[in-house]
Amino acid sequence: MTTTSPTLIRDLFLHPLPTYTPVEAAEAIGMSVEDVEGWMEVGELEGVETNHGIVLPWAELVSFAMGFWEQEEIEEALGADVAEAIPELLRLCDLEVRIPRMEVVALEKLAARDGKSVDAVLAAELRDLVSAQSEWLASVIPGFANALSWPY
Repeated sequence: MTTTSPTLIRDLFLHPLPTYTPVEAAEAIGMSVEDVEGWMEVGELEGVETNHGIVLPWAELVSFAMGFWEQEEIEEALGADVAEAIPELLRLCDLEVRIPRMEVVALEKLAARDGKSVDAVLAAELRDLVSAQSEWLASVIPGFANALSWPY
């Protein structure tokens, strides 16, 4: 299980290390070392073998952490420093849409089942759409390709 605190988020995003040992990674994201090693064993966290053992690159750790920290929580913790930490095209913004009630209820139920917000569930689905259309979108949106590949 993870512990989320604004301090952990700020440290990881604003004071990154190039790489993290599994112990440092666990401390950075508020997870036990056993959990970090478990995620590495199943391939959700990919370490790099060095002369001093396996390390996790910052980009790998941030990408992983963003899978369980809500982006709203991250941006709130970063406050005015969000512009320094997250590219503009990846920062949250508001969107008002009108969709059938069935889809709203479905999103609410899926979010509740997964312990996530409706925003997080919808954002994940939209990421799939954006990824599928990435070649064209990169040709019409300046900075799109860089934003899509961030933090790598």
